[in-house]
Amino acid sequence: MIRSMGNPTVKTWTATLAFSLAGVIAILFYASVSPVLPPHVIFYVVLVINTFFSVRFFSRIAPENKSQFAIDTVLVILYLALAFSMGYPFTFAFFALCLFIAASSKYPLLLLVISQTNVLKRKILIDLMGTAACAAVLGATVAGYPLEAAWAAAIGFTLGNVYFLLINPMYRL
Repeated sequence: MIRSMGNPTVKTWTATLAFSLAGVIAILFYASVSPVLPPHVIFYVVLVINTFFSVRFFSRIAPENKSQFAIDTVLVILYLALAFSMGYPFTFAFFALCLFIAASSKYPLLLLVISQTNVLKRKILIDLMGTAACAAVLGATVAGYPLEAAWAAAIGFTLGNVYFLLINPMYRL
């Protein structure tokens, strides 16, 4: 099984199913039943969909090395932390921000080893926009607007993904 993780298809489906399962378990057994839970679930579901396309695309062109393994490990931990923080406004916003910061650091490392620098630069820019949006959501949450911030994140992230997955796809050469 470990060797087959190098296979892009196996890696894509393993990540998607694992994060989906984590989300379902979190919602059923750990999530706080609160007004922010629905937008958190929407954000998380859209994130899983985006992750499917991201892993499918980048696992085909990115080399497997120690730095990528380390960053991927951090991303998995943050992804799971995000899943299990659904329903908790500050914690969810914090882990969403951490996830985007970590994702933003993954792709600059690939600029030296992948020839498709235009795709990487675009992905870095998109992740930095996500980082800025998550920072704003965390700020609004701390300022006392957790529900508004959660819905803004869910709606903005969904619209962004419609644009970057369907209208002007980011995962293409």
